[in-house]
Amino acid sequence: MENQPPIPRKMKALRLLEYNKGCALRDDVQVPSPKPDEVLVRVAAAGFCHTDLLVHHGLTQAPLPFIGSHEPAGTIVSLGSDVPEVWHVGDRIGVTDFMDPCDNSPLMCAGATVWHAINQADVQIGQTIAMVGIGGLGVLGIQFAKARGYRVVAIDSHEVGLKLAKEVPSHVKPDLILKYDDPETIQKVSDFTDEVSLKAAIVCTSDDDANDWAAQRLQPRGVLVAAGFPENGFRFDPMNLVLREIVIKGIVHCSMKETREMMKFVTEHGIRCHLSLLTMEEAEEIIVKSQAHALIGRPVVKIEG
Repeated sequence: MENQPPIPRKMKALRLLEYNKGCALRDDVQVPSPKPDEVLVRVAAAGFCHTDLLVHHGLTQAPLPFIGSHEPAGTIVSLGSDVPEVWHVGDRIGVTDFMDPCDNSPLMCAGATVWHAINQADVQIGQTIAMVGIGGLGVLGIQFAKARGYRVVAIDSHEVGLKLAKEVPSHVKPDLILKYDDPETIQKVSDFTDEVSLKAAIVCTSDDDANDWAAQRLQPRGVLVAAGFPENGFRFDPMNLVLREIVIKGIVHCSMKETREMMKFVTEHGIRCHLSLLTMEEAEEIIVKSQAHALIGRPVVKIEG
């Protein structure tokens, strides 16, 4: 166990004080004491995801003031009285061995979510899966899927997303990268699958039309996994959905067992997150920047030097 610095009484924190307002950075927030079944973690990095936007808009009714992020990576510094002996002060949480916390923090949400989505898609080695929307989830999804032996199509409507797909490590690069609104994309998907169409598609965007578009690219009894939140709800062509027996699944997060499998897989296969790193001071504007699509990949706030 590494020697740990003393636990301070006060800490620096970004807090949401009012819904639909920016986060406020303070350096005099009381450090909590762990309850009997809790551990206290010194957070080194924390990711920002779409759920944080839902909190910001008050849709989750989180009590205020609220310290955001559910993608932490750091080190246990204190244990509650009832915590099992398997946990120790000095244990790293949300971080694979020998990796930087900033690189790992998105895995606890983005990685876990898209890993579970792939499991739910029920694809076999050699079959074709599409990732629609190449951001924080999609960029991990294409790497996971490729490393698992699937034929992978990456689709996005923005040059930023297409660039992300092209920049993943060469051994997990998708087989085909397509622009969503290119008039040749539909034919290219058909050609790539020998006119069989896709076995599955995971939609990682909140674009209103993306889910139905992806569903129409599926083969009969194909699986669509929805991982986004369309502002105007889900809309599907009923003829395509019913007559071709398309399966639609929603997903939220993976189990603890799946999370462990995913973290091990990341280490074994050289999976890489694509990050937009921010200091805590810069993160006061993280909501504005996120809504303006000014952050590439997964936004991560670096808390420790």
